[in-house]
Amino acid sequence: MDKGDEEVKWLLLVLIFFACTVVGVWIDEDQRKRIKELEKFIYLFELLKAEIDYQLTPLKEACVQAGQREERGIGKIFLNFANQLEAKESVDLNAMWMGALEAYKGQLHLQEKDYEMLSAFSGACGYLDKNMQKRNLDMIIEKIQRERKLSEEKYERCSKLNKSLGALIGAALVIFLI
Repeated sequence: MDKGDEEVKWLLLVLIFFACTVVGVWIDEDQRKRIKELEKFIYLFELLKAEIDYQLTPLKEACVQAGQREERGIGKIFLNFANQLEAKESVDLNAMWMGALEAYKGQLHLQEKDYEMLSAFSGACGYLDKNMQKRNLDMIIEKIQRERKLSEEKYERCSKLNKSLGALIGAALVIFLI
């Protein structure tokens, strides 16, 4: 092997190690962002509950109020839902809520089970009385809080492992290829 081939080989080995390390950090960051997004959903559902319960605000306006508190990311889902309610694109609240979630699905770090929990919101919103809406929101908030707590515990256990495992796999690949 000449000197140029040897340099290319070492460069590729360094890139492999670096790529594996970055993947470990990326997995860790994805889990951290998921926990933050679950916290924001809890916050916005609490706001929504307060608007409906204490201010007697209609669902559409309550979603606008909640969405404007967090205009980036999660808040856009509530604003999108409120826009769909305003436009009366459908009479099916579940379809409108799922459409709002689906519109931002690529921007979120949630798992499929998170979307299943969130879909419960539309099951009883809008057409039930205030107390039933409040109980439904309490149930959703409790489920999300439980999932956030489990995710946080898992994150604390696996955070260093994800980062270290990425670097370890990268080092193992480099050693194997040498």
